[in-house]
Amino acid sequence: MHIPEKLHQTPRHYALGKYIIHPDYKNNKGLEDWINNLAFEQAETDYNRMQLHSRKRNNLYSFTLPVIVKEVLLMVSRISDDYKWYRRLNLWLVGLFKDYSLNAYYGGIALEKIGIKSPKVIAHWDCKRQTEASKSYLMYEKADATMTALTLCRELPKVNSDATNIIAGIAKKLAAIVRHIHQHNIRHGDPHSGNFLVTSNLHDLKELTIQDCRNLEFHLIDLDKISFSDQEKPWKKKLLDIRCMRRFRVPGVDSITCLKLYLDRSPTLTEKLILKFWMRGGFNIYKWFKRTNKRI
Repeated sequence: MHIPEKLHQTPRHYALGKYIIHPDYKNNKGLEDWINNLAFEQAETDYNRMQLHSRKRNNLYSFTLPVIVKEVLLMVSRISDDYKWYRRLNLWLVGLFKDYSLNAYYGGIALEKIGIKSPKVIAHWDCKRQTEASKSYLMYEKADATMTALTLCRELPKVNSDATNIIAGIAKKLAAIVRHIHQHNIRHGDPHSGNFLVTSNLHDLKELTIQDCRNLEFHLIDLDKISFSDQEKPWKKKLLDIRCMRRFRVPGVDSITCLKLYLDRSPTLTEKLILKFWMRGGFNIYKWFKRTNKRI
């Protein structure tokens, strides 16, 4: 992955690999010792294992890290034995060129710099032994979230008479976040409403109003597909930005309306056709004929 010069950090080395620490924590000797003493291996067995991540390659652990006195999440990425051999081979080959959790680390720092809320990343490190598949670790602060935007938009119609207007307002707010990210040459890759955590207190969805919707706060998560477009030509950037929007889905809001909210204007015919091209499968012809239920 191309990392902008202003974000790039020189990794430090420890017994099993290398690590980088968020600049805000770089002088925390306790955190460095925690990594260097392999305390994270104890964390994998002793601390609370969370529900399985949506991808088999990731395990999540939640605990309070004493050295910074904060609740954290530790995401451990490795090639799962549950995968079939060809899937493991594919992930191994991809892993030679791309570290998804490293993407998430730099993505978290990049979003922080442009004022987009996401769980604050703390550190990233790898662990490579000759006798086992390499692992990649990402540790970040735990966000105090109520639910995802996807869950909120699915629950509202059940209890709120003004759900349609509120969901439209939420979609507009999420689209503005994605637009802001793209304007700063960052691309999330999967801006699905399920990847926006609602961090505002929601007491009674029945009483939620349009005005409340405007004040809702969201944290963007699942940053492992983030990329940077600062070196792309304008035509390529636009093409790939719209490709990213194929994943922007909000229950009850169709894809063209989502594109309109993102552009903050009516899309041109060309822009509509580009979106439909990507949603159909893009250059992957197999997807054009593959049936899928992955739609909201």
